[in-house]
Amino acid sequence: MIRPLLLLVVPLSLLGSSFACADFYSHRYGGLSFQGTALDPLCNSSREFVESLNREQQSSQFEGCTDSGSGAKLYAGWRWSPNFAVEADFRQAATTTSQFTVSNPQLPYLHIKEKLTTRMGNAFVVGHLPVGRSGVSVFGKVGGGFWLSQLRSRQRGDALAIFQLEDGSLQPVVFPVDGTFSDSTSGFHWGYGAGVSYSFRNRWTLRAEWEFFPEIGSDELLGEYEVESASLGWSVHF
Repeated sequence: MIRPLLLLVVPLSLLGSSFACADFYSHRYGGLSFQGTALDPLCNSSREFVESLNREQQSSQFEGCTDSGSGAKLYAGWRWSPNFAVEADFRQAATTTSQFTVSNPQLPYLHIKEKLTTRMGNAFVVGHLPVGRSGVSVFGKVGGGFWLSQLRSRQRGDALAIFQLEDGSLQPVVFPVDGTFSDSTSGFHWGYGAGVSYSFRNRWTLRAEWEFFPEIGSDELLGEYEVESASLGWSVHF
C-alpha cells in the first residue's frame, strides 16, 4: 500500500499548490495614473519675493498664484511575490503659475507671469499586505529619483530710457518690453507613499495612492518645495 499512498499524496500536493497560486502569480505590470498634486510653499515664496521688491522708488503688486492642479504618471514594475515589488515611474506634476507687476523710474509698468513645470523620475521598493484572497492589497513604498524644474517667464510692459541730445537737453523715451525667458535646474530627491490596490482576473489592477516628496527644487530657481500627490491608476499585468 505504500506506492498507492504515494501516488495519491503527489496529486493532492500539486492540487494544493495550484490553489495557493490561484490568488497571485509573479508578474510584470505597467500602468497610468492621474494625479492631483500640490507644490508647497511655492505661492507663499512668490508672494514674499514680490513684497521684497517694494522700495522707496519702486513698487510691486502680487496678482495671484496657483500651486496645485492635475498631473499624470506612467509606471511599470515587477511584483515577484505577494508581498514585494519594485517599481519605476515618470511623472509631471501640476504647473505652478504666478503673476505680479513692478513699477519704478526705469520701468513705468512691467507685468511678469511665471510658469514652473516639474518633471520627476522615481524608483521604489514596494511592500504589499494582501487582504485574504479578495484581490485587495494595502501597500507602502519608499525610494527616490531625479527631478527637473523649468521656469518660463513672460515679461510685458514699458521701459523708460533717457537720451541726451546734441544741444545737451535730455529726452525721455518710452519703448515697449515684450520677452520670454527660461531657465532650468535639476537634482536628486527621495520620497515615500502608501495606497491600496485591487487586482482582478489575474490581468488588471486598480490602485489609489498618496505620495510625498519633501525636497524638490533649489535656491537657484524659486527655492525648495514639496510635492504631494493623490492619484488613481489602472495597470495591466503581463
